[in-house]
Amino acid sequence: MSARNKDQRKGFQGRRGSMDDSRGLERRPGRPRGGRVIYVACEGQKTEPEYLEYLTDTYGAGAADRPEFILHRVPTRRGLRPDQTVAAVEREAAADEAWVLFDRDQHRESDIQQALRDAAEARVEVGFSHPSFELWFLLHFQAFSGAQHGSSDTVVDKLRNSRVTDAFRDYARHDKSVKSPARRNALRHREQDAVDHARALVNRCEHADCHADNAQWDLVPRAGDQARERISWQRWSARSGHAEHCPVLGRDPSTDVWRLLVSLGIATVPDSPQRTRRRSIG
Repeated sequence: MSARNKDQRKGFQGRRGSMDDSRGLERRPGRPRGGRVIYVACEGQKTEPEYLEYLTDTYGAGAADRPEFILHRVPTRRGLRPDQTVAAVEREAAADEAWVLFDRDQHRESDIQQALRDAAEARVEVGFSHPSFELWFLLHFQAFSGAQHGSSDTVVDKLRNSRVTDAFRDYARHDKSVKSPARRNALRHREQDAVDHARALVNRCEHADCHADNAQWDLVPRAGDQARERISWQRWSARSGHAEHCPVLGRDPSTDVWRLLVSLGIATVPDSPQRTRRRSIG
């Protein structure tokens, strides 16, 4: 990472303290020249924030076919419901680009639907994983299918016993870090595989109208006249590629994190100009 990007990262660590503190950021993140600053609130306290840091460290400097970016993690306290996580990023991001990451876990369907309603109203993008964020890691190494009914046991077991890497062999409840060089190296340059596998899950959804080609990740204004248009939570949730009438808990298994990576230019979708160019270069 360049010295300039390191200086920028110092500026986007954000303030610490109570989530209920209504003050603005003491120092808002510096915006990369021609790049993006994206505020992200995570339900998880360790794995997801460390993954965001990994993305910024590894890809944030940009490349010839994608701009610089900074993923600014919004501090949250442990034990928040998904809708509270949405509220946290909405408060910190103001009118800037915002995402929220949460998973099925043991949340009630009503809690998840409320989070989607709030996200639609605030124009906050949702990266929902079912059954857990670990599914996103697993998809870097293999395809996956089969309903998990809210349990992560099979996902984590396959992640630990991957034939591709042993970096996650000791991944456990008390060791979910992705800061180690071994785990970062295992993930690096496999993002395209993860995106392809995640898109395949959308296409295999039991609801026939779900298709990854219907997914959206374009920047939606969060302020101004365009932001005043009311969007139903079903329509907003359908940006994932799942049909509006597809029950959220019926998207089992699935993860929407792939849309974030495509929006950043880290990975591409079939027939995109970037993918064609990368294939020809390779």
